[in-house]
Amino acid sequence: MNEKRKAYQKRYQKHYQAKRVNLTLSPSEYRDFARMAKNEKMATYIKSLALAGLQAQVLIPENIEKELKTLRFAIRNIANNVNQIAHYSNTVRSISTQNEHNLLQHLKQLEEAVNEYTKGQINKAHNQTSHDN
Repeated sequence: MNEKRKAYQKRYQKHYQAKRVNLTLSPSEYRDFARMAKNEKMATYIKSLALAGLQAQVLIPENIEKELKTLRFAIRNIANNVNQIAHYSNTVRSISTQNEHNLLQHLKQLEEAVNEYTKGQINKAHNQTSHDN
């Protein structure tokens, strides 16, 4: 019975126990990671970067994420207003097809502006880190 337990423990540790990874950084790499991690533990920050990379995602800095959350809220409010306008338009038939098209074009421009802003902020944060080296 004891041998079975040892074999089980060995299999369990091999497959399910967390693995520790050691990483060596140069002083400049360490400073760059420390600056980007800010109040977060460096190991946690590097792990989140690595996991985002594995999932082919971009890790968005917290300050930009807060701004995006505010923008998403504003866009949802605008979309709600557009929906109310469309409902009213369908009820009284007072908005022309051209006006509806213009409204949709403005929403598309807003979406493009948000996307460009997001890319710009991420590039700015990345470039700032690169220039600080």
